[in-house]
Amino acid sequence: MPDVKRPFDITLLSMFFQHQDMNVLDAIKKRVAVRHYESKPIPEADLKTLAWAAHKAPTGGNTPYRRVLIVNDKETVEMIRKVSPGFLSNAPAVVLIYTDLDVAYKGLGKLGRDTLSMIDAGAAAENVALAALELGLGTCFTKSYSEVGVKEILGIPENYRTEIMLQVGYPAKNAPPPLKAKPGGRITYLNYHGNRWE
Repeated sequence: MPDVKRPFDITLLSMFFQHQDMNVLDAIKKRVAVRHYESKPIPEADLKTLAWAAHKAPTGGNTPYRRVLIVNDKETVEMIRKVSPGFLSNAPAVVLIYTDLDVAYKGLGKLGRDTLSMIDAGAAAENVALAALELGLGTCFTKSYSEVGVKEILGIPENYRTEIMLQVGYPAKNAPPPLKAKPGGRITYLNYHGNRWE
């Protein structure tokens, strides 16, 4: 994981991209929703890497409204599961991405608070999912949960909005295969709507 406190050096960044084998496309291809996990805990260092990955995603106007909350306490994870119909797995940890609404509104008005922050949360969540693959972890995006319940369990103040939760853990070895994409969803057009690009 890069040292986020290190001064930015464009020369080092350029060398990194020129000499490293970049496997981002492989990671995108391998990313699936994991719904069956092993029970072993995730090292805190790896959870910190996932938080770092989330924070590396963009925010509108570079406005610092994103917050990341890592949950690895068993009792707390279980409480979250009970108020989350979409939390169907036995994942040992959760990554919650949420927004400081006051900061978003002050920086970008209604557009930042009501739209951009949610878009950016999706980018942060995908960063987490891809970084998890590098660590041997699986994830499952979750939005079907009680906003009020999750905020109460985690002590999140009223002026924050939760955006998306990721279930995280080591994929079970004998898990059923992931769901296949439904037909009709991967449609690309070129230059104008209706001009299918096969």
